[in-house]
Amino acid sequence: MKKVIFLLLDGARKDTVEKYLDLGYLPNLNELISNGGSISSATSVFPSTTGPAYTPFLMGLFPGNANLPGIRWFDKVNFSKNKLSLMAHRSYVGIEGLLLNDDIKKSNKTIFEIVKNSRSIFNEITRGLQKEFDLTRISKGYYKIKSHFSGSSSIDLTSSKKLLSSLDKKAEFIFCCYLGVDSNSHIHGHDSKEVLDSYKSFDFELGKVIQKLKDNNELEDSLLIVTSDHGHSNTNCHIELVDVLKKQGFKVFSYPLVFSKLIKNIDAAVMVSGNSMAHLYFRKEKDWSKRKTFNGTEKIIEDLVRNPGIDILIFINEKSQIIIRSIRGMAMLEDKESGLEYTPLVNDPFDYKNLKGLLTYEEILDKTFDTDYPDALTQIHQLFNSNRCGDLVISSNEGFDLRDNFEIPEHKSSHGSLKKEHMLVPLIMNKKVTEDKIRTVDLFPTILRFLNYKSPIKTDGKELDIN
Repeated sequence: MKKVIFLLLDGARKDTVEKYLDLGYLPNLNELISNGGSISSATSVFPSTTGPAYTPFLMGLFPGNANLPGIRWFDKVNFSKNKLSLMAHRSYVGIEGLLLNDDIKKSNKTIFEIVKNSRSIFNEITRGLQKEFDLTRISKGYYKIKSHFSGSSSIDLTSSKKLLSSLDKKAEFIFCCYLGVDSNSHIHGHDSKEVLDSYKSFDFELGKVIQKLKDNNELEDSLLIVTSDHGHSNTNCHIELVDVLKKQGFKVFSYPLVFSKLIKNIDAAVMVSGNSMAHLYFRKEKDWSKRKTFNGTEKIIEDLVRNPGIDILIFINEKSQIIIRSIRGMAMLEDKESGLEYTPLVNDPFDYKNLKGLLTYEEILDKTFDTDYPDALTQIHQLFNSNRCGDLVISSNEGFDLRDNFEIPEHKSSHGSLKKEHMLVPLIMNKKVTEDKIRTVDLFPTILRFLNYKSPIKTDGKELDIN
């Protein structure tokens, strides 16, 4: 029986994995690659953060197209109708994480709704999965809280224990999350000894998985995937966007102070994801239901773009065109039937070289893959497809993040931005893959084809050629 074992090494950077492979710290991962496998790079999604960056793997959709634009979001239309509506705003960091499966786009199936004989370990997107097959359904809250505050390796040891036991259950698809690299990166920095220990621990447990598949004579018929949802970069300075807007006279709504909406007439909302990206929402005149547009030279835009911690600003202008600003320049992005039209207006905000005109999605990936902002144009466009997307979207500069208040413990490393350090992730398989420029969203149709299931028509990825 064919099976897919998907190991999500949450928060792993491609260059870090390559470095530790070269140093001999990851012998089992090296064996997987050397014995007929492959190692590639793949581009994640914007925001490059846990949760939204899982939708490519589990739904075949970019997060904007799954209507999951961040780990925190604000719905202006629902808020305008009823401030107390359960659908007015969300933070998946906490009890509202239980609502994630109800929030994602219902017209597209998850992989668990297609491959019924599946298992899930420490994963929140489980719609369609039988309760008994969510192997950490009861314990994930406890372990994730523990991991968040202490960076404990116990969550990864539990992942391995559940994974090894599930290999005997003849499951066709197993999605197993290893969260130690991510949590230890936040607490200690992505290049810390604690994070290295998490990589080594993962590799040791991977050896047990490989051996178990060999003992069961299943390795040849199995597709073993090791990848990540995002990378990390160390944080030296925290910008509190709530305070930035308050200084400009706005009455701001943000988490965790959700009851502020009842005691003051708020006119702005800040929703941060991964701490390196944020959605900003503004009341237009006295109407929350309308999108706030900007002309690109307004004071708030100019003030934000000059902030040293802010790298990229993205917003809609009066003509419904996407405008991209940075200290380096300004460009316009428009959706066309055959792709995206990219027009630098004043230099190029990404410092792309000779990139302009009508571009297909594959051309965008090809021409930007090796830049500091891989696949940024596609990722910006998909995010604005969500009706929960902010009026202003911010991607931070390296070394900075966008949240300070109520962030306990302090983040020493962050993610979520359009920068390559967050967007490029490793992709290791026990099979050869011919493509050299890959999106994480390509794995969904590839997995279904390997298992002989038909992929839904409406997905954002393509099947990879593996052998």
